[in-house]
This record gives sequence, C-alpha cells and structure tokens, in this order.
Amino acid sequence: MRLLRLAIPLMLFGCSSSSAPLGDGPVGDGGDDGGAADAVVDAAPETSGTQCTSARQTAVGPIDSVSTGTVSVISDTGGVKTLFVDATAGDISTAPSHPWIYLNLKTATRVDVNDDQAFTSSAWDLAFKRDIIHTNSGDAGPGKGGAVMVTTAFDALSSAGSASPEREVWFDASCNLYTDAVGGIKTTFSGWYDYDATTNHLTPHPGAWVVRAADGSLYKLAIVNYYGTPSGGTSSAGANYIVEYAALP
Repeated sequence: MRLLRLAIPLMLFGCSSSSAPLGDGPVGDGGDDGGAADAVVDAAPETSGTQCTSARQTAVGPIDSVSTGTVSVISDTGGVKTLFVDATAGDISTAPSHPWIYLNLKTATRVDVNDDQAFTSSAWDLAFKRDIIHTNSGDAGPGKGGAVMVTTAFDALSSAGSASPEREVWFDASCNLYTDAVGGIKTTFSGWYDYDATTNHLTPHPGAWVVRAADGSLYKLAIVNYYGTPSGGTSSAGANYIVEYAALP
C-alpha cells in the first residue's frame, strides 16, 4: 500500500484560500543531476521571497500557536550535537491544525514562534513538520539559510567545499507552488528520505547536508532516524527525528 501525505496535489496561486495539509509520504525527486560538486539536490531558480505572500499563506496554512514538540540534546561530543526533535504535529491526520516546530542550531533549542511570526523571524534555522523540513530563507523567512545534500558521509565531511546551500524557492514567477510527488511544498530538503512502499517506512537517504543557518553560519547535518526516541533509541512512531550536526569552517 502506498503511503500518501494527506494533501491535495494542486498548483496554488496568490489568490487561493484553501490549505494544503501535511503528513507522511514519498517526496518528489530531489534531483541527482548536478549542482555543486558532490551535490545531489538541485533547487529551483531563485525568486523573490515576498512577492507570493498570499500563496504562501495558502500553502503553509499557518497556525496561530507555538509548537509544544520536544527538542532535546541526546549528546554533545567533539563539537557534534545529536538532537531529538518531535515534529509529529499531533499525528498524520491532525497535522494541518498544528504548527511547525522551529529549531535554532546554535543553541540546539526550540524557537517559540508561531507560523506567521516565523515568516519574519531570523531566530530559527530549520522548521520541521512530519516529513517536511525547510530552512529560514527565501519564501520561508528572512534569514540567510539554505541547504544542499552531498554524497559525502557526515563523518567524512570537513568543509562545505564547492557545495552551495540553496535558498527556499517555493513559487514560480506566477506564484504557482513547486510541489513534491504528493502535492506538498518542495523545499531544499525534499528528497531527504527513501520510501519503502511495502513497509510504509522512511529511511534517510545516504549522505549528508550542508546547511546554512539564518545568520549565515555553515553546518553539516545528517538525519539519523525518523522514528527516534528522546534517549536516542528507535520507536514505531514517525516524525520523531534524531539529527546530528556540527559547525563547518
């Protein structure tokens, strides 16, 4: 059985007023066709992050409350932090009525802003909701953020090299939403997992991410587990992330 995100796969325009719920499911192709050296995700061309305000409201369906999801440090050794992030947003069916959870990489803490506030806040670096992740840049926020996937393993990645994190570009020039395979927002992190239709299981794609924080700082990041626990173990519940990251020179 194919696991689908609870969303309506449609093209959204600035005048649209319906929301696009989020959940779990296979993402669209992240692209293995070039970009920066080692890069395997190719983002859309840059466009203004402010021209499609109405379409952004429709696509995100912002919630006027702050996430209560847990962000906790599992370990902090040798400059590598391992975090647990509860991005369950209730569950698959109720996620549309719950806010995104926002993360500050420098402090390894949740940033308590609601979804509308996040559009104008530079305090957060990454946002999570079910299987979707995005950075603070472009159409998502005012920050200098971005991300790009590289084939180098996390432990072997010592610098960004020629990998260039891409900003969030969610819309084309006519404010049509770029979507993944099941109609969700196509972000710089689209393609982060492989989906097993037999088990309905999401497994992080091999490789690591070069991430630029809202303040321009660079990090390497790996998504270790989508079914984690606060102690670093594994559970059956999705959207419980274990991520590891470290600053890059």
